[in-house]
Amino acid sequence: MEKAIRFLLVRDDYYHQRGYWVIAAAMRDAGIEVILGGIQTPPETVKTATQEDVDIIGCRIMQGAPGIVIPILLDKMKEQGIEDTPVVVGGVVPEKDEHLLRELGVKEIFRSHTPLKTLVERVKAIGNEYKKKRTEK
Repeated sequence: MEKAIRFLLVRDDYYHQRGYWVIAAAMRDAGIEVILGGIQTPPETVKTATQEDVDIIGCRIMQGAPGIVIPILLDKMKEQGIEDTPVVVGGVVPEKDEHLLRELGVKEIFRSHTPLKTLVERVKAIGNEYKKKRTEK
């Protein structure tokens, strides 16, 4: 039996929680193992991702600062040697930050109204691609 994708889901604030829980439930219902990180700083996210040996990191951003938070996260990931772990971002991502995030290597950016089916399919595809690369090493 194939091991489930391990998806770390973190968020940036105490508010706007409904989407976080809806996404977690949709992932779980699709057979993805969801590690709920809650509110975490980039160093905390990297620590959790390392400890939990995740296949993908999902960052829910609602405070409109992904152009600050995500580069820090990616730098911390590189410092810990997990820079190849894919990162996806969802929530409120200003258009001015989207190009930067993609340039930095964010695998997918999900808007607030992205259909859950699309979100799940993309996370599965990205997670499976990463798992395949890990097993080939």
